[in-house]
Amino acid sequence: MKTHLLSLLTATVIAGAASAQQVAASASCRNGAYAMSDGSQLIISPSQDNDLRYRRLDGSTGRLYLQADSSYLSGPGWANANNPNIFARFSGCPHDSLFFRQDGKMLTGKRIPLPVIPLRFDVKDAAVYGELFLPADRKPQALVVLHFGSGGASAVATHFLQYMLPLNHIAVLVYDKRGTGKSTGKLSANFHLLAQDMATIVKVVKKQPAVRGIPTGLMGESQGGWIVPLTATLTPVDFVIASYSLLIPPREENRQEALHDLQEGHYSDADIAKAMQVVAATDQVVRTGFNGGLEAVDSLRALYGREPWFKALQGDYTGPVLQASRAQLDTLKQIFPTDVPLDYDPVPAFRRVKAPMLWVIAGKDTEAPNGGTIDVLKDAVATRKNVDVVIFPHADHGIIDVQDSPDGPVLLQYSAGYFDLLRDWILRHQVSKRYGESITNDELRITN
Repeated sequence: MKTHLLSLLTATVIAGAASAQQVAASASCRNGAYAMSDGSQLIISPSQDNDLRYRRLDGSTGRLYLQADSSYLSGPGWANANNPNIFARFSGCPHDSLFFRQDGKMLTGKRIPLPVIPLRFDVKDAAVYGELFLPADRKPQALVVLHFGSGGASAVATHFLQYMLPLNHIAVLVYDKRGTGKSTGKLSANFHLLAQDMATIVKVVKKQPAVRGIPTGLMGESQGGWIVPLTATLTPVDFVIASYSLLIPPREENRQEALHDLQEGHYSDADIAKAMQVVAATDQVVRTGFNGGLEAVDSLRALYGREPWFKALQGDYTGPVLQASRAQLDTLKQIFPTDVPLDYDPVPAFRRVKAPMLWVIAGKDTEAPNGGTIDVLKDAVATRKNVDVVIFPHADHGIIDVQDSPDGPVLLQYSAGYFDLLRDWILRHQVSKRYGESITNDELRITN
């Protein structure tokens, strides 16, 4: 589930994973929202290895595994092909019918014809490709410009909110960041540059006749939560959403992840102090775009490399930097955005945003440790009227519920109420009820 900073290192350089764009292209004709014969709605989008994923508005979901006869099956849970209880078949591309059997109950589905307007935006040194998704049956009541997380995947090809939100009369502009998908330019993690891109996109898309004059807001997921407050300081917007995002510097995210793993391993304070020296050394490697700091890392590896805690070091980039060979790091420099602002402090931009803001936090987030973020948000809800906070206490990154097991956390489904929260807040800009088992502003004020 890595989505921050150096996700491409583990996915592309070390693991050699397949291209997300290639995976998405093979199943793209099946993407979309389907109206099912029982009155429910189903969202289909790509998964891995030419598989698909289904999602329902109540948060239930599963990976659909492609079979030799072009059908799909899925077992209980997030991604399980064993003991399948779901069988799906599409009528073929580009047809729009779906047959879906779950626990013996057969449903048929018809793809909902969401109008889509392809758009291209000229930004600094690049052209960004996006698609504007509209409700099928009426003028939209709001527009969300969506910033995907980190990494090189195409948001247009792989995301799903552009199919889900229009079902609730909300238009969505989803776009491929520079250097991804159908966009040109070089992949970047420069938050200020990405915010400038997003501000340009907002200014242009608001002029589209289909959405002109309606409330327009920003949504950033994961790394996108560093981008959307900055964007809101560059161009007027009506609302801002940050989901499973952070209000700490990227280097602190990496440190907190590494610290969490070491504490879970019950290492001593002395061991953790040594480990933090190594973390600081890898900070410098990333800070210099992999052009410096390697000698210090090598010295610490020689000093501590045989100690048990050394192999347990992970974090967002510390572990991958330690595990990569020099050749792999040289390759990484060519494909990874080396302009990551490790020392960027997101709090000043957050404090400058005057529009209504919703921060959705995963209470068990192992990829975006949020203790410091929650502290900032507690202060904000106590002193400002434009900030709403909703914490889903059982969720990991992505607002995906997890369950502890002897083999580690097991992914279940999207937290109950998460998709309802997005719909309601986008349309009304207030949290007026409890969503699932969430914790909201009033409870945060009590614990402040």
